[in-house]
Amino acid sequence: MPSLPSYEGGPADYAPDLSGGRLSQLIGHVATVSALALTIVVSPELANNDETAAFMRLGAIVRVPVGSTVIYGTIRKAETAPGTAQGLVLTVDFLGEQRDGTFSRGVRDFPRPDNPVFAATPRDSEAIYAPSAADTVRIGTVFGTNGIAAALSAEPLLSRHFAVLGSTGTGKSSTVALMIHRLVERCPNGHIVILDPHNEYARAFSQNGIHITTADLKLPYWLMNFEEHVELLIGRNTDGREAEIDILKRCLLGARKRAGPTYSLSRLTVDTPIPYKLTDLLQMIDDDLGRLDKAEQTRPFLRLRNKIEELRADQRYGFMFSGMLMQDTLTDLVSRLMRFPVNGKPVSTLDLSGVPSDIVDVVVSLLSRLVFDFAMWSRRHKGATPILLVCEEAHRYVPREGLNIRTQAARKSLERIAKEGRKYGVALGLVSQRPSDLSEAVLSQCGTILSMRMNNERDRAYVASSMPEGAHSFLEALPSLQNRECLVAGEGVGCPVRVELDFLEPERRPASDDPCFTNGWRQDIDCLEELVNDTIMNWRKGVR
Repeated sequence: MPSLPSYEGGPADYAPDLSGGRLSQLIGHVATVSALALTIVVSPELANNDETAAFMRLGAIVRVPVGSTVIYGTIRKAETAPGTAQGLVLTVDFLGEQRDGTFSRGVRDFPRPDNPVFAATPRDSEAIYAPSAADTVRIGTVFGTNGIAAALSAEPLLSRHFAVLGSTGTGKSSTVALMIHRLVERCPNGHIVILDPHNEYARAFSQNGIHITTADLKLPYWLMNFEEHVELLIGRNTDGREAEIDILKRCLLGARKRAGPTYSLSRLTVDTPIPYKLTDLLQMIDDDLGRLDKAEQTRPFLRLRNKIEELRADQRYGFMFSGMLMQDTLTDLVSRLMRFPVNGKPVSTLDLSGVPSDIVDVVVSLLSRLVFDFAMWSRRHKGATPILLVCEEAHRYVPREGLNIRTQAARKSLERIAKEGRKYGVALGLVSQRPSDLSEAVLSQCGTILSMRMNNERDRAYVASSMPEGAHSFLEALPSLQNRECLVAGEGVGCPVRVELDFLEPERRPASDDPCFTNGWRQDIDCLEELVNDTIMNWRKGVR
């Protein structure tokens, strides 16, 4: 074992940190070094010292001075040193380095064998986990520290997208609400759109957002592009769909052209977002049908026509196919959805629970594409502003390859945002309890991942493959995380960190509390008739 080095200004087993803070405790010396980790040999004297043993627990941070730089790492493994029953060997994963007073990931100046290793001080932990940059937002405290704030860097968090993952009931929705509240407190004129399939977020943002349901959502059918028209009117894997697609393309273009002169457009396609009349589309289909003389050729026309008539007549689709929606309401829709102007309410929550299940994928595709297209076409405008789109239940809309996918439109819209959104100022936030069912192409684009507790081994393995190398030592804790705890890794933090999340006031939390069986079963229903009648009435109205 090498002799303990001496440092000016402190005893032999202590060293000052580079920022002039308190002395840090020597815990051992470097034995081996690789590009990702190092091992530390701890002498029997230090290993059995109660004062130093406290700095050697799993997850503790160590510091290794290398010239004017300090290398930081976290203890991943502890084992008995060979040849002795008292000494220890600690395996340490690199976190990053502090150079000129600034912490950054990655290590350029590696330590050598026999380099002394010290316990990190509270000031070191603050430099690593709580940077003082103007764009940081606090979300909690670093696990195992004495209240050191855990902060996210807002700019890399948003510009490179993020994902919140975890098993059901671990607090994903509350984590999303906490992040958005803290972002809005720092940036009160943000523009945030939440796709809410379970109507959880209305309460959380009742004071600083607007809530949109199918009762007041006017999403005109003519906003759909051609692919969304195909998904809705024809579907996938249907017999004869190629003939129907050809008919729809030809007739849809004709219907749009009838409205084209009003807008003085030099170029008009089947995707141009201008109003057209459903009666014009039906008339185009009838005109084409009238030119045929063989009965077997009429089936695609009749199927397409019947589907359009069915959607027009079904009140469940009134928010898209009402006769009033032929009017050009795109300006009002964009302004309300994306909060232009903000007027103190930067968040809009879209309740998708009332959208019929057979068209919800098309609606998600349309809303996602609307956000992206607006951002793309507004880029040259000096008043253009970034937008955050948060997608709950993301595995439903961007599933991985190999799953039975009902539609492709939503997946393509969200994948486009994941791949190209940062160029146009569109940030994407994905929330899912089944990360293994998520598109790998989309999840790989998320620069920051917040992982709650995960019990499914396949989900944990999938998340591990998406995490940066430095986070692997933290992933073993995923099954044992408590509620309101998460692991954060990626662009939004200086290095991987385990966080105890802050409490949100009850009125700012999502309405995602599960019913309590034991409390509910201890008492009988007082107003049984009122409960049943009110429930059935809301059921019939489609109001939750």
